Amino acid sequence: MAVQISQETADRLVNAPSEGLNVEIKRWIDPAHDAAVAKIAIACMALRNRNGGYMVIGLDDETLEPVQEGRPDDVRASFHLDIVQQIVSKYASVPFEVAVGFGARDNQEFPVIAVGSGVRSPVAASKELTLAGKTLIRKDAVYFRTLNASGIPSSSAARHSDWADIVDICFENREADIGRFLRRHLGVEGAGAFSELLQGKSNPALRERTFEAADKNLQRMSEALAARGRGELQAERGSWNVLLKFDPPLPQDSSAKDFLRIIGSANPQYTGWPAWLDSSGFRNKSDCPVLIDKVWEATVIDTGSGWGRHADFYRYDRNGEFFLWRVLEDDLTDKVELGKYLDPGLMMYRVLEVLAVGLAFSKAFDRGEETTLAFAFRWSNLQPRQLDSWADRSRYVSSRGIAMGNSADGYVEMSADTPPEAIASYAYAATRDLFELWDGWQYPMKAIEQQLERLLKRNL
Repeated sequence: MAVQISQETADRLVNAPSEGLNVEIKRWIDPAHDAAVAKIAIACMALRNRNGGYMVIGLDDETLEPVQEGRPDDVRASFHLDIVQQIVSKYASVPFEVAVGFGARDNQEFPVIAVGSGVRSPVAASKELTLAGKTLIRKDAVYFRTLNASGIPSSSAARHSDWADIVDICFENREADIGRFLRRHLGVEGAGAFSELLQGKSNPALRERTFEAADKNLQRMSEALAARGRGELQAERGSWNVLLKFDPPLPQDSSAKDFLRIIGSANPQYTGWPAWLDSSGFRNKSDCPVLIDKVWEATVIDTGSGWGRHADFYRYDRNGEFFLWRVLEDDLTDKVELGKYLDPGLMMYRVLEVLAVGLAFSKAFDRGEETTLAFAFRWSNLQPRQLDSWADRSRYVSSRGIAMGNSADGYVEMSADTPPEAIASYAYAATRDLFELWDGWQYPMKAIEQQLERLLKRNL
């Protein structure tokens, strides 16, 4: 599957930038010069070994603001795909594809280089590059996106402490497609039975605590919307929310700022508007996170037009509770009538992303099989909606009438060491009661697995 980058993703990365393990931000560089060649090659190899991500060019990596110094006269010509791909192919020991998009901000374009996932063996530098006696690229070095001593993401030669992550990433890409294994050996019905088993193994006490925490966060969200004068969003539009709870709780041994930096860096940013995004770099300061009663909280609202049309509320608690409330994208678009439709494929992508980002957080906090991740979902204002694949007509869904209920809940538990490639069955279980509102419809497992593959490769 060829690497792709959507315009939505490119626009979001330059308008609401956040540097992390899967996103590198650089000031303007000139690909015609060796110093820039080294930066592009190292960044792309490091992102590849991190299992994909993006390199954003033309922004200051500290202020996250656009810079003019060094900007080429013709941005698209300077960062043409052929030029970038040639640099990567020349220095990478294992060939891999990249894509180049151009995000728009303040009537200017900024290049965004996309690196695909799926690395199965570490990519090393195949050649050395020197300039004035200084080694810019070291032959045989394995570059990796990692956190430096200050907890700031950077691309550098892998350290001994990075190799466990590199091996895990490569192993998961080779061996961890459990969903396909189940379908191949058990068939679709067997895979569905496995999903039933997942729900049956949940902890009733943990489920109750997770939904109680979700209700408390939902109340806080209502207060935050009212404070912004946007209480009508909750009443008049469809929405969904999810509470991720770590069990046992996370040890609160980091400062509030370090905690926010960790989750911002760890977010794989699979989509153009990722779940639990870090809005610290947003230009509208009212969208940025604030610390309230030791919990980070952000209300991000823009229902106007363009890439930023969203209405979200987030809470990040250091004890291991992550809350997300979001207005349905079906009610924030001009493509369909407000309140009339739910795109099942679009919703499935969001659920898959939530599960995958939760696993990324668990890895960032070094949680393993001893930790359970509990996800409590809730959908609201579903009537009188019909299922309609308006965002992608290739995902055909036959008419199922209108929803037979106005709300739905979903709940799953996963071990913190679950491979992201294995979450299709969990997504099926989490959304089963939602989609059954439409005449008992069930989302096909094969379609979920195909969407998961696209999500993890960031090919949306």
